[in-house]
Amino acid sequence: MKIHAISGINFERRLKQSEKAEYSDVLNRGRDKCIGRNPEGKKFILIVPASSLPNKTGVGNLNSPESQEFFDFAKQYWGINENQILPIGQYHSHRGEYPIYSGSSMDLGNHVIDIQKYVSKEDFEEVIKNNKIKDRVNFSNVAEDNSAQEKALKKLFKSGKYQKEFEKFKAENSGRLEAKALYRALREINHSYNYNDWNNLDKNLFNRDVVTEEEFQKRVKEIRTLKGEQMDFYYFKQFLAEDSLKNARENLNKKGIKLNGDMLCGFSYDEVWANPKAFIPDTTIGWSLPALNFETKEGQQLLRDKVRFYAERFDGIRVDASWTYSNQPQIKNGNTIRKDYADEILNIIDDEFKKVKGADFDTRNIMHEFAASKTDFDIYDGQILKPYIKDRVKIYTSDHMSENWGTNKNFLERGWANDSFVIGARNHDSGKIQVSREQINALSDALKIPVENLKDPKEFTKAKLAEPMSAKYSMIYFADALNIDKQFQGNSDKTLNYAVLISEDYQNRYFAALEKGEGFNPMDALEKSFKAKGLDKTEPELFKKIVKYKKILGQKEKQTNPLLKIACGLACIGLIIYGFFKFRKRR
Repeated sequence: MKIHAISGINFERRLKQSEKAEYSDVLNRGRDKCIGRNPEGKKFILIVPASSLPNKTGVGNLNSPESQEFFDFAKQYWGINENQILPIGQYHSHRGEYPIYSGSSMDLGNHVIDIQKYVSKEDFEEVIKNNKIKDRVNFSNVAEDNSAQEKALKKLFKSGKYQKEFEKFKAENSGRLEAKALYRALREINHSYNYNDWNNLDKNLFNRDVVTEEEFQKRVKEIRTLKGEQMDFYYFKQFLAEDSLKNARENLNKKGIKLNGDMLCGFSYDEVWANPKAFIPDTTIGWSLPALNFETKEGQQLLRDKVRFYAERFDGIRVDASWTYSNQPQIKNGNTIRKDYADEILNIIDDEFKKVKGADFDTRNIMHEFAASKTDFDIYDGQILKPYIKDRVKIYTSDHMSENWGTNKNFLERGWANDSFVIGARNHDSGKIQVSREQINALSDALKIPVENLKDPKEFTKAKLAEPMSAKYSMIYFADALNIDKQFQGNSDKTLNYAVLISEDYQNRYFAALEKGEGFNPMDALEKSFKAKGLDKTEPELFKKIVKYKKILGQKEKQTNPLLKIACGLACIGLIIYGFFKFRKRR
């Protein structure tokens, strides 16, 4: 009888334990050589929404075992030293989706809670069991008021566990959270999320031109009588979320990874409601976001409060739509005027960070999204970068790469300091990577790769991911790193909009992609960069190791005959049984 080996089993090549240290050293030294002058303090930032991380509950959590293992993997194979998350405020459903940029800016969403740490094993298993969706982020199992996680947290809240720590947290944070707790109570009382639909007293509760202090105190007492338990439950979830985020950041820092927050340019309903004098009435900055009135003390104080919230919780930040602080659009009744604040408002952000972190805080850890169309914001004054733009760290993708824009090579040729910009192939706003003639020409010029080679989509994508490797500050989007062919926003499949998930078997999928010549192979990226700079000739020994590890990541491990594996297993069992009986006989 002829026995056929089992087909379809692949064992892609991982790094062996004995190879890991050398691999990391080659990756680190290789990037230094590509960067060239002053590579110290280089950044390689992984952009990943916390909610997209591998998980069992339906929504990723920065501090879960699955996430921490993922970050170990990302640091080992890609050499990341910073993690850029997307906003982690309160999410809410909007037409069946959870657009993360519609969240709150100064509190934390339920999904930030590392629930496994706090609830019983049985209650945690119940949350997992209720996660019926496995192919995308399942916000409804964690973020919603009637979700499985919410039920487990209510049970924990009523148990009185952590009561002493909770009361201390509540006392220390009531100044920031009391208005938010009241707002959530009034949403229920008035049966509407929008405060403009409420009765006149509740709608203007924080407006001293309408409601007196006496009326305010009386109404707050009434609200607490009606909804005191719900308000305290909100406080309790914030207490757990704060503790979870603190632990996650500490664990990432121990790995040598900084955690960067994403500071929303907007404010949520409750923040506008509680600070009526801080905003310009009936005016937005676009995207239906209220226009902060920087020319009032209330507006500037609210901005400081927001910056301080992020400075206290993160190692650095991405300033969302940072240009709206320098060149604020004020849109009312369809008409737009722009207020040029230059660096006046940006200085407030720097100043508040230094108050929290210390005077020696490196403001290069504040990264600004200045990317906008020239009709909205121009970073240049003629041919010269505006002074307040020049030395601040600017975030750019190569989405709009062209002959004279969008590559590390071009930015350096324009005179930009190599520690004044971050560049990557794309981010959460980007569409899928598409081959274009203009970008082919730009990549060919930057990497010295023949134009004909770059017409192949696989080679074009690998070149796009390789080009930023020469930048001192570079970034990679998680979907590109893992070869996930899904768009984060604007997906035609609405179930995936904002809900792209890193599957639990991401490692298998990653190495399978590398074996097919797809995905992000950092050693392939270094090889391309070395050749473009002539480093393959001047650093032959290092280049040889780069090529070696490029091949290792792209090859399959030697496959073992499955029957031989079974035979070895049976032999081991036999030896154990033999030893057991021999031991008994001796006794």
